[in-house]
Amino acid sequence: MMSSDPRPETREFYDLADRFIGLANEQTRDHPTSRVSSVIMYAAARYNAHCVLALDPEAAKNRAAATDYLVEQYRRMLENNMDELMRSSKPGT
Repeated sequence: MMSSDPRPETREFYDLADRFIGLANEQTRDHPTSRVSSVIMYAAARYNAHCVLALDPEAAKNRAAATDYLVEQYRRMLENNMDELMRSSKPGT
């Protein structure tokens, strides 16, 4: 299964994420936001599938566990970002 950086949330981590978000924002000039969102999810799924296969010699055997891990990571990141954006969009915050 994929190993994860025990401390992924560093300034470099967020800077790299911001670069991807910047590219996504550029794409919304020519494509609907919902389309760009779908493309990002597809690209992440494709890249992560590649990583699982490249990093785990027993990827076929560990497929379900890798999928569960990645889905849970995405769920946590999505929920954390939604919470943060909701807090920051409240008047007086």
